[in-house]
Amino acid sequence: MYDYIIITHIPAFYKVNLYNEMSKKLKLHVVFIASETTEKRATDFINTKPISFSYEILDKGSFQHRSKLRNIRKLRAILLSTPTKRVLVSGWDLVEFWYLVCSNVKKKNYLALESTIFESRTDGVRGWIKKLFLSRVSGVFASGLLHKQLLLALSFKGNIYITQGVGVINKPKFSPVIRLYKKKYLYVGRLSEEKNLTYLVQTFNELDDVELTIVGTGPLKEKLENLAKQNIYFHGQVDNAQLKSFYMENDFLILPSLREPWGLVVEEALYFGLPVVISNKCGASELIKDGVNGLIFDPEVPSSLKVIINEQTIDSYSGLSSINDSVSIKIKDERQVKSYALP
Repeated sequence: MYDYIIITHIPAFYKVNLYNEMSKKLKLHVVFIASETTEKRATDFINTKPISFSYEILDKGSFQHRSKLRNIRKLRAILLSTPTKRVLVSGWDLVEFWYLVCSNVKKKNYLALESTIFESRTDGVRGWIKKLFLSRVSGVFASGLLHKQLLLALSFKGNIYITQGVGVINKPKFSPVIRLYKKKYLYVGRLSEEKNLTYLVQTFNELDDVELTIVGTGPLKEKLENLAKQNIYFHGQVDNAQLKSFYMENDFLILPSLREPWGLVVEEALYFGLPVVISNKCGASELIKDGVNGLIFDPEVPSSLKVIINEQTIDSYSGLSSINDSVSIKIKDERQVKSYALP
């Protein structure tokens, strides 16, 4: 019998890393809804090697073009033929997840919640729908404190387990460096509306002596390139394996999102000892100790980011950059894995 049947969207590298670690102590069977997605930050975002747990993929094509009805039929067959203690679904956003929690015994149903209080409605019809979904699960693995706030706002009465993460990052070897403030800032991620990148570019347009490097692609790419001044550089899509040099060469990672379920790039930056400037609307902001390993700002206050950047000096930066968080990220990941080891 399996400890978990886990149903999740795609074999993203950070999920595969997490399940590999969990499988050292737990017996898992992971069901990936699809093998690919049209929305990914790099060509090596998908990873199925190495995998040390039992798994299957329902749709060999793109997640966005999958057959939902065919997937439900396959999931029904899996539930009937695969004994398990728990069924863990990775969200409430798919019809496949709704089928699972409604057709399975409630006491076996668990939810991995990556939505925070900031991007989720808790009132009206949408709130009622979320409450209905939660009425079919006995426990929730919440990524962090902003996720727990969402559950409390929805009056969830079941067990809540804080995982402090959504997966496990890649941890390549590197040699720590002494960082000197060179006024170089980095953004890594999709170029999409919720990331608040127009605000980011407009802020740096007003800071001629400060550089911003943007790594990623997305629907706002052309608009942002046309808006940006000469102190802003675009690098397009960069594979995960090549990101280390960007984290090592810049002074800060910036994540200015208006809503962000977590923010895996924050963990990557901290692992490499790179301080983070982060919006308080991001799930991963709880990993930042303001003034210690990074700085937290409110993106709804127009001047807040510019003020933070203007306040940075060689001396203030040396205090931040002297903190190497690679060890604490490893410890955090160990706690994340242990959170799934229920009696």
